[in-house]
Amino acid sequence: MKSISNRKTLMVNMLSVTWVIVTATCCATVTCAGGSAPWAIAVFPSGDEFTLELAADDASRERGYMFREKVEPGEGMLFVFDEPGSHGFWMKNCRTALDIIWLDGDFRVVDIAHDRKPCPPQGDCLTVFPMRAAHYVLEVAGGTARRAGLERGHRVTVIAEPALR
Repeated sequence: MKSISNRKTLMVNMLSVTWVIVTATCCATVTCAGGSAPWAIAVFPSGDEFTLELAADDASRERGYMFREKVEPGEGMLFVFDEPGSHGFWMKNCRTALDIIWLDGDFRVVDIAHDRKPCPPQGDCLTVFPMRAAHYVLEVAGGTARRAGLERGHRVTVIAEPALR
């Protein structure tokens, strides 16, 4: 009698574990298929790591960090473009200073606009451009690139799901 009870308990436990695995897999698939934004991490040569939001469509690239009160250390946003280009950025409706880091297709730093301040509510808002074409643009909290010693030519390691290229 005890072995039947043990088998039932074992069967219930196995079904519970299977249900958790199936549910997690389905949720992950739905999330990756469009339920929420894809993810990425970046690692500077200094070892500083950043969890990234991806801005890979026109709407998310246009919105960027607008209206955010601050960007925490260890956070960033990676703008993904279909083609390399001289992608200009401005700080309109931004509420915190940002470093704007242009990266080529191999994630090498093409240019950096350090510690860009928000534009005033009224008046001109200047657009900054890289010195060379870039495929990606990484934004992190203002002052981060200098503190980490990031310079033109350095390679930033980017790991993303789904993979970028």
